[in-house]
Amino acid sequence: MASGWGCQHQTTHEGIADWCRLLSHPCDPGCKGCVLYGAGFFSVSDTPSNEAFERRKKKKRSDNPLGK
Repeated sequence: MASGWGCQHQTTHEGIADWCRLLSHPCDPGCKGCVLYGAGFFSVSDTPSNEAFERRKKKKRSDNPLGK
């Protein structure tokens, strides 16, 4: 079973099929400013989102007052 995801900010603009309304440039999933930035690991290794995801994963929350 496969799943898919559609971005609410993706639209068509002046003949460009994948346009981001949020950032006002062609869609580049995982770029800075994208809702996916740092949210998961991308198969494309040069995506800056992968570095942000790894930093988030490694971060220790020892200062968490609730202990969760």
